[in-house]
Amino acid sequence: MKKILLFFAIVSVAGMLASCNGNGKAAEATSEENSAEAEEVGMVQGYCYVDLGLSVNWATCNVGANAPEEYGNKYGWGETKAKESDFNFDNKYKVDEEWTKYNYTDSLTTLDKDDDVATSNWGTEWRMPTKDEMQELVDKCTWTIKDNKGFEVKGPNGKTIFLPVNDLTSTSHCHGNYWTSSLDENCSFAFELVFHTKFTGLNSDSRGHGKLVRPVCAK
Repeated sequence: MKKILLFFAIVSVAGMLASCNGNGKAAEATSEENSAEAEEVGMVQGYCYVDLGLSVNWATCNVGANAPEEYGNKYGWGETKAKESDFNFDNKYKVDEEWTKYNYTDSLTTLDKDDDVATSNWGTEWRMPTKDEMQELVDKCTWTIKDNKGFEVKGPNGKTIFLPVNDLTSTSHCHGNYWTSSLDENCSFAFELVFHTKFTGLNSDSRGHGKLVRPVCAK
């Protein structure tokens, strides 16, 4: 009986790790990969995360990506439909130069679930990181550039995630922009993570600009 239970336990772990290759999609995994990664990766609602030893768990992929090294889709802040062009700065909540939501009168400073692309695309257990959670990722992790394709981010516990650059068609520079769910004091702007070869930190930018999204989930 114990042998049977052990067999099903191994099969269960192997299946989870196989589907954690990329954006929660099935892929083959060897026994060596299973043993090495068994304690590294978890899964929520079909998408994978890593516990970096921080206040939240971080997804292994961006929204719209099928593997950690893919950058995925770009979204305006508060929008759940991907931008078709980097030069499209429209936003669904901007009408005649006025913001109809997340403005100076509604007192909303963090995205509602309906406007959170991580929640909308991946499920209710997932969301975009707040400004403070993104700052924690910057302050408490070690950032190492990898072939100008992105940064390996190592948490306090030694586990890692990979954040790719904005556009993998150009490797002449390493530049990434990732939204948080937090509105700036100027309601036309929201906070983002910015990284490149000389800087890693938070900035604010126009809500209409398309940026990448790396979801988080509760521990």
